[in-house]
Amino acid sequence: MVNFRNVLVLTTLSILFSGCNESASSKINPDNKLSVQKENSYAEITFDRVFHDFGLINEGEIVKTIFKFTNTSENDLYIVDAIGSCGCTVPKYPKNVPIKPGETGEIEVNFDTNGRPDLQQKMVKVSANTPSGGQLLRIQAFVEPKTN
Repeated sequence: MVNFRNVLVLTTLSILFSGCNESASSKINPDNKLSVQKENSYAEITFDRVFHDFGLINEGEIVKTIFKFTNTSENDLYIVDAIGSCGCTVPKYPKNVPIKPGETGEIEVNFDTNGRPDLQQKMVKVSANTPSGGQLLRIQAFVEPKTN
């Protein structure tokens, strides 16, 4: 009886360990791996710069700058939103338009200096399908106050 039990235990262990010789990665179907990778992949956005200094400008001016970017990934890039830190900073951007790998685009940022004298620092939060969720763009200017 003890001999039969030992044989049964050894047989069971042999079956279990022989199934473990194959690695988990070799069991994955390459076609399934690619489809999952494409579905969960992010894009990468690379800006020419993330900061712009307008320098000295006069109160009452509306100035603009353009931040250029490139999709540096192998997946389509989507800019979902771009929001200025206040109503005086207004971005224009390609909303929910697929930007193919290698393609470029622009985000125009307009800054209205009315009622904003002295040093001004503003941000634009760009939300996109990137691993970090987007990018912050910054602008600054020294606004010379109006003289009455």
